[in-house]
Amino acid sequence: MNREFFKFFGIRKKLIIYFLFIILFLSSISLFSYYSADVVLNNTNTIIKDYIYINDVKNTVNSLITELEKYLTTASSESLLRYYDYYNRLQVISREIPRTLDYNEDKLILKDIGNMLDELLSETDKAVLAKRGRISSRYIANFERVTEIGEYINKYNNKLLDNTLKGGTERYQNINSNMRFIIILTFFAIIVSVIVTLYIAASATYRLIKPISELSKYAERITEGDLEVKLTQTHTGDETDILTGAFINMVESIKDYISELKKQAEMENKLKEQELQNLKMGSLLKEAELKYLQSQINPHFLFNTLNAAAQLSTIEGADKTSEFIENIAQLFRYNLKNIDDLVSLRDEIEHVINYIQILKMRFGNRIDFYTDIDELALDTKIPRITLQPIVENAYIHGLQNLERKGEIHLNVKAELDYVLIDIIDNGTGMDKECINAIICSNKDEEIAKKHVTGIGMKNVLERLELLFNIKDRSELISIESKIDEGTKVTLKIPRFNVGQGGLKVC
Repeated sequence: MNREFFKFFGIRKKLIIYFLFIILFLSSISLFSYYSADVVLNNTNTIIKDYIYINDVKNTVNSLITELEKYLTTASSESLLRYYDYYNRLQVISREIPRTLDYNEDKLILKDIGNMLDELLSETDKAVLAKRGRISSRYIANFERVTEIGEYINKYNNKLLDNTLKGGTERYQNINSNMRFIIILTFFAIIVSVIVTLYIAASATYRLIKPISELSKYAERITEGDLEVKLTQTHTGDETDILTGAFINMVESIKDYISELKKQAEMENKLKEQELQNLKMGSLLKEAELKYLQSQINPHFLFNTLNAAAQLSTIEGADKTSEFIENIAQLFRYNLKNIDDLVSLRDEIEHVINYIQILKMRFGNRIDFYTDIDELALDTKIPRITLQPIVENAYIHGLQNLERKGEIHLNVKAELDYVLIDIIDNGTGMDKECINAIICSNKDEEIAKKHVTGIGMKNVLERLELLFNIKDRSELISIESKIDEGTKVTLKIPRFNVGQGGLKVC
């Protein structure tokens, strides 16, 4: 009994010692190899990064000078935009260059490059300002100075690049000689490890092969889906007894686990079906809500009758009357189109201008209308009849009873992700309570009845919220107003196009 226990313990101890020796030996060689390779890689990466950095500075400087020259010769706005792009890049590069005193040659060169970049950017600024001021002699002189500084920067860049490549080559040669020794040492370690491993495998195979072979056959049957295998517990007095017992327990556990998985799968399928039904219902409700909001704003006007009246006025020589009726007809024609459609901001602004023309014909010179439109925003898609109700609201509540001359300003500005639309009047203004009533009041339908289209602010905002999936109304609109000074309404429209696939970024 003691001999069997000792023998068992000795085999285990030897296996542990052998494998620990192999693991430690190979690990040390692997770590050393990894460290050496990492040093080589880091040095190589440093050289490459330095080269890319120096080359990027050079290319950016040359591109800046090229775009500046194009702008000075052609006054191209595209060249100016590209110039500012390169200008900003060089500003970032210049700020990142350390200016501390250092006697290292490369750092001194880099410091000089940074100072020259600052001077280069200063001269380019002067050239652009002189061009805008149409002072040709000054911007020509500034550009010549820019070219001169650029040449100096390129010379310093080339010097810095040469130093970087020389230093990297020396480091690489030193490491390369060490790598040869590491390769030989690693090869020797692999041979020793193979010999020791073969010895251990040969000595342990006979003792372990039979029970493990039996286990592998049963395992193969289990992988094929046969969980009804009957494995007999072995009594060899070593680890195979534990392995066999664990295998038997594992098979039983797998059976129980599969049974539990089937139950869970059935439950999950039922839950997923319920979730799909809920999602479908929510989608249908949202679609129904949008259709309901849109259905209540479709106008019904006598467009054909107005056209006939306009033609009759022209025949009778009443040109102003004809123009007035034609403007009304165009207003009604725009309203008669499918309100489900999205229109460009350009079309919506033209509709607002047409409405303002009608007001001017009705009230003479009591109202002035001004626009400041960013052309980059004109292709942005918005729901039909979005701006006109807000402009009309500005007239009804701000200018209609105003004794002085009224003004309405429509300003549009394109930003990266949004288009900002400001509608400003110099009317009577309103307090916070009135602002909240316009945006949130449930009596909006009564206010809307006074509008040409029958659409109020609340309806417009709800359509925008549903279309762009905006939860917080403050992200969509803001209103600033002072009593007797006027009101400013700002819409923040996401720059999205809406297609069959949903919202797509412009």
